[in-house]
Amino acid sequence: MGKSLSVAPGPRNRRSVMTRLIFLICVLVIAAAGPAQTQAPPATGTTLDLVRAATDGDFDRLVQLVRAGADPNVVGADWRSPLVLAAAQGRLDMVRALVRAGARVDWQDADKATPLIMATIGNHEAVVEYLIRAGADPMLTDRWGRRALDYALMRGKNDAVARMLRRAEINRPLQKNK
Repeated sequence: MGKSLSVAPGPRNRRSVMTRLIFLICVLVIAAAGPAQTQAPPATGTTLDLVRAATDGDFDRLVQLVRAGADPNVVGADWRSPLVLAAAQGRLDMVRALVRAGARVDWQDADKATPLIMATIGNHEAVVEYLIRAGADPMLTDRWGRRALDYALMRGKNDAVARMLRRAEINRPLQKNK
């Protein structure tokens, strides 16, 4: 007659079972790890006002909102935090206030750009220096695989920001499982 269907554990069935088991384990590991940094703090009127104040460059309003308890790590469009926005504008006063309020210096927006990368692109030396001293990681890359130093080098190897970032990378202690 015809071929009989067998469910006996042959090499093909074992491989299929093993593949499914590995897939299930991966799903469980990812679920157990919980959400990554992509989870934004819940937005309230006050925290969204903080994003607006940073966007508008309104230092007084920003400080007022931080003192009122606005979360400095809230994000707006494109996952841009107030710190990313302030760094992009070169607003050292706002960057200081936000870092002191607990803003994450290595937050990455939708393009994975950090405050340090944004300050470097804008050639804001004082902000770059402050962020490095505040612990910003110069080795983080954006979605195109570029570090802050890569953007600075586009202006030339003797660029002041490039020199600062080179020193930061050289002097950065090796960190495992950061």
